[in-house]
Amino acid sequence: MPQQDAEPDEETPWPAAPTVWIVDDDLGFVWWLGEIFTEARCRALPAFSCEDALSLMKRLNIGADLIVVNPQLPGVSAMLQTLNRANHSLKIVTIQKSSEPHVIDERSQATLERPSGFDPVSRTEWLKKVRRLLRQIESAASSRKGLK
Repeated sequence: MPQQDAEPDEETPWPAAPTVWIVDDDLGFVWWLGEIFTEARCRALPAFSCEDALSLMKRLNIGADLIVVNPQLPGVSAMLQTLNRANHSLKIVTIQKSSEPHVIDERSQATLERPSGFDPVSRTEWLKKVRRLLRQIESAASSRKGLK
């Protein structure tokens, strides 16, 4: 049985890598999570505020398939409204600390708990979560396409 993560042969094209923006004011966390999304074959881009994310997207002309955002950042609601107007199929994941009450945003497809540390076990667990999340998002997108 072939591994799911095996590279395709030369004749099989890579599917387009989803573009993931990670918006959080914690540089270490953004870098760490970006490496995990990159390992999951995504194009991970950092932003340290909602204003930075919108500015970078406009300046670089790079949209988003998935945005991972700290819901406590100033301007998050306005940023998500702007991005949803530009891309109705945008997927949103919120990141929360374990000490925060879990607030479910109606626009969010998932809420993930920020790791307490950046050790190898956390990294492995997060890579599993990211891959599972990407499969769910891909499956939901495929289901919607089939309904149209």
